Amino acid sequence: MSNALKICLVYFTFSFLWIYFSDNLLLYLNLSNETLTFIQTIKGLAFIVITTLLLYILIKSTFLKIEKIVDEKEKIINTIASPIIIFNEDGEIIKLNKAVCEITGYSFKEIDHIKKWTKIDQDNKNSIVSTLSSLYNINETVDNGEFNIKTKDGKNLIWHFKSAPYGIRENKRVIISNALDVTQVRSKEKLLMQQSKMAAMGEVLENIAHQWRQPLSTISSASTGIKLQHELGVLKDEMFFESLDIINNSSQFLSKTIDDFRSFFKPDQEKQYFNFDDVFEKVKMIINNKFKNEEIELIKTSDETEVLNYSNALIQVLINIFNNSKDAFIENNIDKRVIFIDAYKEKDNLIIKIKDNAGGISKDIIDKVFEPYFTTKHKTHGTGIGLYMCEEIVTKHMQGKIEVQNEEFTFEGTKYKGTLFTIELALL
Repeated sequence: MSNALKICLVYFTFSFLWIYFSDNLLLYLNLSNETLTFIQTIKGLAFIVITTLLLYILIKSTFLKIEKIVDEKEKIINTIASPIIIFNEDGEIIKLNKAVCEITGYSFKEIDHIKKWTKIDQDNKNSIVSTLSSLYNINETVDNGEFNIKTKDGKNLIWHFKSAPYGIRENKRVIISNALDVTQVRSKEKLLMQQSKMAAMGEVLENIAHQWRQPLSTISSASTGIKLQHELGVLKDEMFFESLDIINNSSQFLSKTIDDFRSFFKPDQEKQYFNFDDVFEKVKMIINNKFKNEEIELIKTSDETEVLNYSNALIQVLINIFNNSKDAFIENNIDKRVIFIDAYKEKDNLIIKIKDNAGGISKDIIDKVFEPYFTTKHKTHGTGIGLYMCEEIVTKHMQGKIEVQNEEFTFEGTKYKGTLFTIELALL
């Protein structure tokens, strides 16, 4: 039963009993009209005074209970380890729990208004203002995403905010925001990303070394031959110029190889339009040497769909997935080794399906393959960051989706089982 209904019932009961019994008593006494009128006046005044006091007591009791509940809520909020901020639509901070002040180093007075937060962090001023402006019309919990927070001693923290409506106070809408400090998580993710890039860069360097081996040998042989023929006095102009052409052509090939590889893992500054076929050819250039040695065949079908995204990020994802298949082929001693790549447009998305015939992933662990440091390989052969970084790059950097499942299929009359990775990227 609500407090308002309780007050109404008490007031009704008291009024009914007062009027009923007092009127019957006066009728029983059989008083004169003058006396009856005087007593009725006194009775009315007494009724007003008594009911006013009664209402005061009831309302005061109710407000004390509400204040007690609010105090208990604020005590609970103060005990929560994660930062909590309560503010109204004018930007006034109503409440900060202890965690906010302890973590940032600021006192309540130093950050008791949103304007003071924007002064502290000028870099995020616009995003803070726009996010807060969108909150005052919410009617459910919303995810505000991550914000950089500057502490009083100059440290940069990353807080992930969620906000919800918190009622109305003094005719102003109030919002409560809870933050989760994800600074260490993002720092570890950055380290994992760097490790993944270094592993991919190793692939590039290995392929450069492989492609340089023959032209360097050719240059060495041509220069040595010229020198030897000159010392013996048998060097002819025809042989001299032919050798110089060989050295120049080989040098040009070395230069082109560097140009081809140098931009593969340069961070994308902004999204650009690219065709999947171009990305695939770059990936093939990087992994071609190892995959030829392991007799792995790549079969691709794709349409001419362009996508606006980060091409170098996709290169890194594809390399990780292809290498995962390569390791599975070797580990499971698969004779016929094939990877199928199918890229096509579906509605407003680019769908990329990568399927191998390496035997698939055990049902017990397939749900864990995107977890950091999870690997089925020996610790000397795998770090467990490849597929984790694939999910991080696709979902967080490219705003797409990636899924994995086992699939059975028939190829050239033979039934196979393998792993199917599906990547979905918005075209724009």
